[in-house]
Amino acid sequence: MNSQRLDAGLAALFDIMDFHAQLKDPDEDKVWARVVEKLSVALDTEAATYFSYLPLRRQLLPRYALGAAAPEVKACAVDVDTGICGWVARHREPALVADARQDERFFGDVDGLTGFQTRSVLAMPLLDRLELTGVVEFINKRSGDFTNEDLRLVAAACRATAMALRALRLESTVDRISAHNASILENLTGGFVAVDTRGRLIICNPAARRILALSGEVPISVPVEQSLVHVPRLVEILMETLSTRRVVKRQEFEWKFQGVARNLGYSTLLIQDPQGNLSGAGITFQDITNVQH
Repeated sequence: MNSQRLDAGLAALFDIMDFHAQLKDPDEDKVWARVVEKLSVALDTEAATYFSYLPLRRQLLPRYALGAAAPEVKACAVDVDTGICGWVARHREPALVADARQDERFFGDVDGLTGFQTRSVLAMPLLDRLELTGVVEFINKRSGDFTNEDLRLVAAACRATAMALRALRLESTVDRISAHNASILENLTGGFVAVDTRGRLIICNPAARRILALSGEVPISVPVEQSLVHVPRLVEILMETLSTRRVVKRQEFEWKFQGVARNLGYSTLLIQDPQGNLSGAGITFQDITNVQH
């Protein structure tokens, strides 16, 4: 790859990374279409196609195509048992073909249907970790044969795009779960306060603010003793739960605020991440001052 082509490849990769940084919607068809456009320009190809993989049908479905025969290409699903792209899908490996018509994997029927003449091919599998999600294909580089440097450029762009899409999907899932959990916490009649492993306040629901007579927003991500300075016993209970990793049920403590004594009934819990590692501690409580024993 000469310096001019190298510059074009790097520019395309930087452009794609900038595109990733601006993504807000994990719409795979739209994202891969943009990436294929940018790579096709960088590689200077006559045509390019993005295929999504349909595992139940064992087919590659053209979702986006560039080139003179693009409309016809988009109407032609590809069986994974045929063609260069089918081979790439089956083996999860890229293909770099200098003379397509001399390659035994080449499926000439598509050219026959479209009237397009395929000379050279660069095809890359799209993987989400080990799961095949599609294939991108670039056809007929105008300035010569596809090179190993071209292959590296496409591989890097596709890996980065797959990772960006995965991150967006995970973020979207976390947002939905967080919104669901936040709704539950917001509507609890009892107070709930939680801290991370460093003792920083991470949750203080509306009921907790009401019971503890907290006005306005409570500072989050600061040491709990700073956020709940007027409830030292509650802070002690949370820190004891963190240090001992022991939980209690149906306990009580007296709390005085502005000269008025209140009884709070509480239980504690440990918060764990999906791997089972300790990520914090929480306390649920109610004002039981007027409850008759």
